[in-house]
Amino acid sequence: MKRPRVLVASSVAIFAASLVAPVTAVAAEGPDPVAEGVCRGGWKQNVYGYKATHHGKGPKFKDGPGGTIVVTKTTSATVSTTVSGTGGVTVGFAVVEAKAEASGEATASVTWGSSHRYQRDIARNKYGHVQYGSWGHTATWEKYYQLPNCKKTQRKTGPVKIVNKETGYRYWETSR
Repeated sequence: MKRPRVLVASSVAIFAASLVAPVTAVAAEGPDPVAEGVCRGGWKQNVYGYKATHHGKGPKFKDGPGGTIVVTKTTSATVSTTVSGTGGVTVGFAVVEAKAEASGEATASVTWGSSHRYQRDIARNKYGHVQYGSWGHTATWEKYYQLPNCKKTQRKTGPVKIVNKETGYRYWETSR
């Protein structure tokens, strides 16, 4: 039984030594911390306000009132992400932001072929409309200069149309 006592005593000695030994902490490398309410300043850009939408391309088909709409062919087409305005925000930046914040399927452009068929019943006394395109997003870009007090100055904004790799028909109905 002496053997377990020696182990217990050794464990206690190691525990006691760890309480007395100094501990050294190493900070991860990176920028120096900034106090709350103080910003680094400089030019910043952002894309925000994502809304899911369909970016149609090519002909719009209409049928009705009532009945069934059948679309048996669409033409090949390409639809691209666009950034409107002159703020210096690029399509590449908008796509990267959208992949991180809205959809991993965001892309600079998407192309499709022509072998598609779509059929849908139209509500009574309504007209059915169909268009092929990309399921993507609309958003707003901004570029601004951030002051050391975190306020924005020289701010410019504009619309962004971001396309997705996912394509398909959009259907809607109207009274006319």
